[in-house]
Amino acid sequence: MEIKRISPPINGFLQVQLDQEIIDYLWKIIDISKTKNINFKNKLAGNISQSLSLDDINDYFYKSVCIPLVKYYRENDPLGGDPVSQNALLGPKTTLLLNQFWVNYQYKTEFNPFHDHSGVYSFAIWMRIPYSWEEQKKLSKFCDMNDRNVRAGCFEFEYSNSLGHIQNYNYRLSQDYDGYMVFFPAKLRHCVHPFYEIDEPRISLAGNLSYSPG
Repeated sequence: MEIKRISPPINGFLQVQLDQEIIDYLWKIIDISKTKNINFKNKLAGNISQSLSLDDINDYFYKSVCIPLVKYYRENDPLGGDPVSQNALLGPKTTLLLNQFWVNYQYKTEFNPFHDHSGVYSFAIWMRIPYSWEEQKKLSKFCDMNDRNVRAGCFEFEYSNSLGHIQNYNYRLSQDYDGYMVFFPAKLRHCVHPFYEIDEPRISLAGNLSYSPG
């Protein structure tokens, strides 16, 4: 008999290590956001201390990072296109915009529950991780747990496989991930678990790319 394995395609996500020039720019607009102090937390699901709106000066991040990643995603995604709702009406003048951009400050015991985003594509950028999962798992509260079940301080994606079972992709974060970005379909559910016994905030950025009316 002849056997052939068939693996159905799924939407994936991109992991990106940002260049230092981009990271320096992001710290710059974070500093500006502190001065403007435009609250963004009321638009989000996060149970965290503070979220502030960011301005992308002259669309620098959009042009330098987002547009190349959208192009790469479209060319390399196994489903071959935008993860956009089938009922979306896209006109001839429709453009993709970075319409939401913000910075999150998360302190110990705070968390971001499982949620998805609006738009077509989303991203998260880890700017400063003040802990490591390796140290978190050694805390007394986790001493009698199997390592694979310790989620303290982790970023986690959640999705359904071809059988409808819930699967997870887990980032065990540490300072080694500072300056890394994940770029993903906006409806891909994800969360950030709480960390413990570290007083410094976890600083991350996030944003949404959406189609403008066309």
